[in-house]
Amino acid sequence: MRTLSSLALALVMALLSGCNKELVCPVGEVDCGGRCVSLLSDAANCGACGTACGALEACSAGTCDCAPGVAVCDGACTDLARDPQHCGACETACGAADYCTTQGDVTACTDACPSGFTACARTCVELGTDRLHCGACGNACGAGESCRDGGCRADVFVACYATGDVRPVTLELAPAGAPRLSRGAPTALAMGSDVLYTANGFPAGVGIVPIDARLPTSLTVLPGDDLQYVTAHAGAVLASNSGVGTLVVLDAAGEVLDEIVLPGAAPNPHGVAVAGSTAYVALYGNGPLGDQTTPTGQTIAKVDLSGLAECAKPALAAPACGAGGACAAGRECRDGRCRARCGEVTGTIDVLAVPGSFDAPGYPFPNQVATVGSRVFVTLSNAKFADFGGGFAGYFAPAGNGRLLVIDTAANDATSIVDLGPGCKNAGDLAVLGSTVWVACGSFSFATEAPGTIVPVDVSGAPTVGAAVDATAIVPGNLAFCGGRGYVTDQSSGKVLPFDPSSRGTGTAVEVCPLNPVSSFAWASDIACSE
Repeated sequence: MRTLSSLALALVMALLSGCNKELVCPVGEVDCGGRCVSLLSDAANCGACGTACGALEACSAGTCDCAPGVAVCDGACTDLARDPQHCGACETACGAADYCTTQGDVTACTDACPSGFTACARTCVELGTDRLHCGACGNACGAGESCRDGGCRADVFVACYATGDVRPVTLELAPAGAPRLSRGAPTALAMGSDVLYTANGFPAGVGIVPIDARLPTSLTVLPGDDLQYVTAHAGAVLASNSGVGTLVVLDAAGEVLDEIVLPGAAPNPHGVAVAGSTAYVALYGNGPLGDQTTPTGQTIAKVDLSGLAECAKPALAAPACGAGGACAAGRECRDGRCRARCGEVTGTIDVLAVPGSFDAPGYPFPNQVATVGSRVFVTLSNAKFADFGGGFAGYFAPAGNGRLLVIDTAANDATSIVDLGPGCKNAGDLAVLGSTVWVACGSFSFATEAPGTIVPVDVSGAPTVGAAVDATAIVPGNLAFCGGRGYVTDQSSGKVLPFDPSSRGTGTAVEVCPLNPVSSFAWASDIACSE
């Protein structure tokens, strides 16, 4: 739900107290050549630093064994789909000039490689998908990685806030390569074409994390101390800078193209989704603070992104600024060039004015956003004030059932409200699977009032709330669907809980993000899929 910024601040400050010292690895990991790894699962350091498993092996419990799906022939790990000496079966050897080829479910010896296949030694492979020859002969993917479009990548990536990295894992949530540094504490995660984007705090900015672990990560530093959301759209990157109340637009390489000031005294932008050429930005705001009698934010900002393509052009393509920095309408002088604006705020939707959007004495607190067709869906936390003591107080307690705001862009942004029912309190993240919007509900401070659930809403017609997934094993955080499976992060630990969206059953929550030994906490903050 990404609402407890003051708590996160306290925790990360403890984390940063260990900076500028020798490398301190998370619990369960060791320093191997300046990199923190798990000797129990790292294929390059299995059981001991420098002990690498073979291409057909995986590291399990600190020992190299044959990887899943790999056969054993004459005591050796053997890939029956590719080995010309054991083609399809241990006892089947191809002729001296033949190739071992697998097409679909059939593996056989052939005298030539079929169309679309490449000969790598005596094996015919598809370089775009073959994990042992990914993009080029002999370029093997690591354990748990798959080959997609000629590049090796894991199926799932999890942002770990406390350890400042992104962890690649399999669909079963097993490690699938070394952690990637995000150069900050990642709150949110988004998938690009060949990189991951992180929304970081401390230092605040957008991290660029290449899928290829051999390439370095980078960070575009931004003002403030709190980024809440990041997403890739139309070749650009959109980031919610909650610390200063702006929507930042960057190019794919991380250069800032525009920073759009959002309306209100303290907008606190959270989720963003684009419908057509308009971005809908949830302005979470705050409850009444100090001498205020009304809350800030509590609106949806509409940002026209129709100028995105023009603003994303290289800077040298823009005309030079005139005398005194003068530029034509719709452009501004930056670095001596009249750069086109990427977006402009065209209006807001007042959520407080939508009937049924919250229960007094709470407020709606617009949180995360998704689109299905011409409709925009926004979760509303519906929270009231709570004082925890010790200086930690805010609008976190459930004021009633969570809500889902529906904005119909095809009907002049007409609004309606879906009550998510008594099983959903503190509605937070949402994710779309087909024609169903799934909502994560729950708050760790109010376990008895707000037990963890994941609520499906069928939006194929009039929105209909379905039977919830019982997620009381964790405090539901952020959602993703990878390979048809559901995953939800835990706001109170480094765990990720898998679930089946069809049966509503859950698996065992897996500790993906380890404890930071300095701050003694872990948080799996977000999750993204390769597909």
